[in-house]
Amino acid sequence: MGKYLNFLLSFSKKKHSLLFRIVSLLFGAILFLVIVPLILIKLAGIISAPIGINWPRPVETVIVFASVALGLIFLIWSVASQWFIGKGTPSPVAPTQRLIVVGPYRLCRNPLQLGVILYYLGLGTFLGSLTVGLVSFMIGLIIGSLYYRFVEEKELLIRFGDEYKKYRKETPFLIQGYNISGVYFSSLNSIKPVHFSSLDCTRHLILDRL
Repeated sequence: MGKYLNFLLSFSKKKHSLLFRIVSLLFGAILFLVIVPLILIKLAGIISAPIGINWPRPVETVIVFASVALGLIFLIWSVASQWFIGKGTPSPVAPTQRLIVVGPYRLCRNPLQLGVILYYLGLGTFLGSLTVGLVSFMIGLIIGSLYYRFVEEKELLIRFGDEYKKYRKETPFLIQGYNISGVYFSSLNSIKPVHFSSLDCTRHLILDRL
């Protein structure tokens, strides 16, 4: 893992030509939008075969259009941010030259993965079924999260240090959560406790019996 991380870091120190970035971007698009999803969908079909749920086709159709559209929006938005703001690509051999904290990266730390797994959900549902799409979604989520946790995040910590630590602390990984527990407990803390002495309790008990 250390050698692979050093290999990736070596590319971050180089300035790449426009042609190199374009080729890297096209290769990544073919790999993660065509080859990888077809492999995942095939695997998901094998895993989900014993389940045998017959989903209503109208429901599947809505999920296909919604998830593919939303996934492509996040993908295009993320790639555009990396290209124009970060001066790089999602490809590890042509990475961004600066930490991006705006655009889709203001919403979550890995909008690219969010877009990819939503795309896999829609494509898997279209080529197979909703069950196949959901399994493809979960496989992509697990593999992508593990890679981000053990490889990409370590690389970002080495490259950007405290700047990335601050960004990681303030920004969720994939989904922006709502801290309802914080609101709940703050509401409880605003309630002032009422204390009764033993004499007060005795007096109230006597009055209740009369």
